[in-house]
This record gives sequence, C-alpha cells and structure tokens, in this order.
Amino acid sequence: MIFSELYSYSKNILLQSGNDSSVFESSCLMKKFFDIDRLNLSMHRNEIPDKHLEDEFLNAVKKRASGYPLQYILGKWDFMGSEFFVGEGVLIPRDDTEVVVNACINALKNTDRPVIIDLCSGSGAIAVTLAKEFPDSTIYALELSDKAFEYLEKNIEHNNVKNIIKIKDDIFNSYDKFSDGFFDAIISNPPYIRTDVIKTLQTEVQSEPVTALDGGSDGLDFYRVIAEKWTPKLKKGGKISLEIGEEQAESVLALLKNNKISYPKVIKDIQNLDRVILGTKK
Repeated sequence: MIFSELYSYSKNILLQSGNDSSVFESSCLMKKFFDIDRLNLSMHRNEIPDKHLEDEFLNAVKKRASGYPLQYILGKWDFMGSEFFVGEGVLIPRDDTEVVVNACINALKNTDRPVIIDLCSGSGAIAVTLAKEFPDSTIYALELSDKAFEYLEKNIEHNNVKNIIKIKDDIFNSYDKFSDGFFDAIISNPPYIRTDVIKTLQTEVQSEPVTALDGGSDGLDFYRVIAEKWTPKLKKGGKISLEIGEEQAESVLALLKNNKISYPKVIKDIQNLDRVILGTKK
C-alpha cells in the first residue's frame, strides 16, 4: 500500500473498532512509524513505505483496534507541556490529573522554596511538572513498582530536572522516614478504583498496571494511609492535593477532616465531576 492507503486503512479499522478518535490516532501512528504527519501526508501520499515499517504499522493498528493503549504503542505522551516516556507497567498520564497539579500550583504560589512529596509518583508526570513550575523547590517522588520507578528515573532525566529526589518505597510504611511538619505540600494521584470494579473497566485501562488502579475493596486504602500517616508530615498551613474518583469526595473529605485538615474543598474537572480535594493542615 502507498501512504495514503495506509492512512485510510488505519482510520477505517480504528473507526470500526469503536474508536471515536480514529483520525487523530491514525495521524499519531503515521508519525510514529513513518515520521509523516497530517500536514505533509499529501506530499508523500503516493509513495511506498519500507515493507518492514509497513508491517510494524499494520500490527500496531490491529493492536490498537483490540484495545491496547495508544500511549504504550507510541512509547511517550505529553502532559502539561512536557513529554513523558510510558509503557507497560506504568500508569498513563491523563488530562484529569492536570486538575490536581493545578490545584497544588495555585496553593503554593506564595510559598518560598516549597518542599513537596508526590506519593505514588508513577511516571513522574506530577513530580516533573511541579519541579519545572517551582525550580527552587525540593520534590520527593515516592514509587514502589520496579517498572514504574524505571520510567520515573527516565522521565526525570529526559526532562532535565535537578530538584527531584526519587524514593523507591511503599506508601504504607515509609512515612516514618520523614519527621512531622517536614513538607509544605503532599500531592497524590493514588490507586482509587474498587477491586471489584477493575475487571469491568475498558480494555485499554485494564492494560495498565493493576497496582496503579486498585484502591482496595472500597477504593479508599491509599486515602486512609495518606490521611492517617502522611498528613502529620505537613507543616502547619501545609497543603494537601489529592485526585479522587468521582464518587469518593464525601468519604475522602471525612478522612481528611478527622486528621486535622481544615477547610478541604472539592474541585471539579472539565466534565463537572468531582476530581480533586484540596485542604490545609491545621
């Protein structure tokens, strides 16, 4: 097939699979395998690609049509203006998470040299974004998964940030390594999906690591340890910014209020769904 036929084939296959973003995703795949974007496709439309690359492209289209994440095929993804490597074993940065990052940024805009910890850091999307936003800050990025930690290290280096301290450890037992009142802010997008719901998620979400999704039987396991064990590590007046599931606001608010977090408020996302809780340490 020539390039124009490959592009049309990809769009049709993805559309038939129920993909509403077939034009955008086909363009991403063309760029990935042939370094041809939509703007210059017309210049190359009648050219014949390398056979090996064509086979790789067609396999990728089929893989995507089966529900495998586009981001994993591409190997990288943009988040808030920065590029992050992603792949199997690490959670894909999503637009929803911009809400929790922006809430933290706004809360700290008048804080000099803030000390921040990103719990369950994953790819490092949150930590790297904050490190760039606050170049005079110190960011601690805590991640347990071996694979995710590899991506965290790679993305810190790729984005050339020097103010992140990466820690490979478990959120459930590493809080004792920090003294009370140490941090200006805690931020996290923790696993928050109920265990029994995970098997009902979209195929592409189920391709992501279960450890980055599973929040326990009620989805609140990580919020409990954050509220009970990590909030004491905040300075008085320190901020906590947590991404939540759309039905978890009331439960997470209660956990925080019971652990000396004052005036926690719920922030909605672009779809008007509860997405973030922001609070202040008493």
